[in-house]
Amino acid sequence: MSRQEQPMVDVRELILSRMGEEGIRVVDVQEIDVSKIRPDKRTRWKCRFGCNYFGKRYSCPPNVPDDFEEFISSYSRALVVIYEFSDYMEDKLKLQRILPEIEARLIFDYPMAFALFPGGCDLCESCEYERSGRCVKPERVRPSVSSVGIIVSRLGVKIGDGKSVAIILLE
Repeated sequence: MSRQEQPMVDVRELILSRMGEEGIRVVDVQEIDVSKIRPDKRTRWKCRFGCNYFGKRYSCPPNVPDDFEEFISSYSRALVVIYEFSDYMEDKLKLQRILPEIEARLIFDYPMAFALFPGGCDLCESCEYERSGRCVKPERVRPSVSSVGIIVSRLGVKIGDGKSVAIILLE
C-alpha cells in the first residue's frame, strides 16, 4: 500500500496508546469545535501577575506571540486531552516530552497539527532560557494552554482536582 493509499491515523487511538505507554492516565479525549474557543487576553495577565514562569520559559508570555486569537481560529478541530496525575510535575513532564512526538505522527494527515503544553515548559532539568534567553530545545517546546488565552472551563470540560489538560489543534 502506498503512502497515499494509507488510511488516516486514528488520532484518539494514537493519543491513548502513546500516553498509556508512558503511564499517563488519560480520562478522556474530547473534540472541541475551534469556533467555540474564545481566547481571553486576561489569561496572559494571570501569567504576568501570578506565575513564576512568566518571561522565564520559551513556552510562556511574553515569548508566545500576541496574535494567538488569529492562530487558534485558523484551525478547524481541537482535541482536549484530559489526564489524571499522581505527581503533577512528573506527569506534566512526561506529557510535554511525548506531545511533540504525537504531533509529528499526525503531520501526514494533519500537516499543521500543533500541540499545546499543560503549563510552562519543564523539558530541561535546568532551564537555559531562564539564564541566557536561549532555548536549547526550541523544536520540542510548545506554548502553554493558558499562554494562548484558553480558559479550559469555558470549553465545557471539567477537570477537577488531580486532573489537567493538553490540547492538540488539527487542520
